[in-house]
Amino acid sequence: MAQVNNPDKCPKGFNDNLNLPMFSQKSLKGISTLSDSLKVYAEQNKSIVDQVVKASDLRSSILEGMKPFALSEASRILANSSNLNAFEKIKSSLMLEQVNTANSSISKLLREVDSSNIIKLIQQTTFQSAVWKKQFQSIDKIADVSQYYALGVHSHLAEVSIFSALSQISLSHLFLEGVMGSVLKVELPTQRVLQRTLTNFAKSYYNLSASLSDNPASIISLPPVASQCSAVEFFNGVRVAESVTFESGKFERESELEEEIYKIEKDIQQETESILEELLARLDVKLVALLHGAMQSLESGNPDKVRHFSISLRELFTHVLHTLAPDDEVKSWSKSPELYDRGKPTRRARILYICHPLNHDQFSDFLKKDIDAVLEFLKLFQRGTHEIVPAYTNSQLKMMLIRMESALRFLLEIGRESNIL
Repeated sequence: MAQVNNPDKCPKGFNDNLNLPMFSQKSLKGISTLSDSLKVYAEQNKSIVDQVVKASDLRSSILEGMKPFALSEASRILANSSNLNAFEKIKSSLMLEQVNTANSSISKLLREVDSSNIIKLIQQTTFQSAVWKKQFQSIDKIADVSQYYALGVHSHLAEVSIFSALSQISLSHLFLEGVMGSVLKVELPTQRVLQRTLTNFAKSYYNLSASLSDNPASIISLPPVASQCSAVEFFNGVRVAESVTFESGKFERESELEEEIYKIEKDIQQETESILEELLARLDVKLVALLHGAMQSLESGNPDKVRHFSISLRELFTHVLHTLAPDDEVKSWSKSPELYDRGKPTRRARILYICHPLNHDQFSDFLKKDIDAVLEFLKLFQRGTHEIVPAYTNSQLKMMLIRMESALRFLLEIGRESNIL
């Protein structure tokens, strides 16, 4: 095995032939631009950022022991009525706290997965994802393994952290300044359902991130798509919530940051659509026509096209879920009564069946909450004939399409990794 102790002197072809999730120069430039944009955003919004940070730190101080200085600081902040609402929202926001903790868990993983302990982590895994194993075997042939094993995992986690950080920014705006679904004028009961659904989704993301942080070796046990697509799914979920809460153009972020988010969404859609069609055809070629039908319905002149669009996507999802987890296969796998309704496997049962080869409870729960969230928000677009037709914007429809396509791809990718596709 060739020894490569200097990362700047990689063997020729190293980056091209390894199938390793390492950043290209273009990706690195994009990440650098995004990082700069985040800094500019924080500087231009310093007042609210400082307010949120102080309130968050203060909340932690109070919970840790009601320290005297914290109480005096609380009196000062609460004396300013303009700070009261933001402080109260931060103080009571379990969802924001969980997402913040999820990002801390990812940061912890980045610190702990390095060349000094990567071999130990690999040895600790009772099962190693086939994708990671293939990448590590490729590295074995040409490099100092510990150095480049860590680099591969680091680049993967860095991409996860970008989506997670952007999700936290969007969620802060959503929670502090919006009423869920208000731009579509949904009634209060629906707003509460959407809020509860997103809260459960955030909690599952927090639990998944914490489980990976508590056991760093599990990042290698799970296929890369599990941790990467989970971050993408949460990002997409929060962005859909934003799209149905804020009017287009009414709530503006720093322009470079918004441009980078737009590029990321475009990249997600392009990559997802190409992979999704391939995965659908592998499952059942007829499903590709269903996807095309949903997309084409948006281009029609039918005044009820949005409802047809959402119903088509819902039908496609049902076909995918039931084909990946047929009744007989689920029944052979488990006969637990709580997984059945009137003798038929529930949605939860089918998802657990799809995930069970991965043997990771927090991941299975995340996928379940992800699907719950995407279908609950999809219902917003199924309204139509019984009320005045809502004026959906192109941005909202585009975001819902990205969200649904991404969720379908996620489900199919996990089916492939579980060897049922």
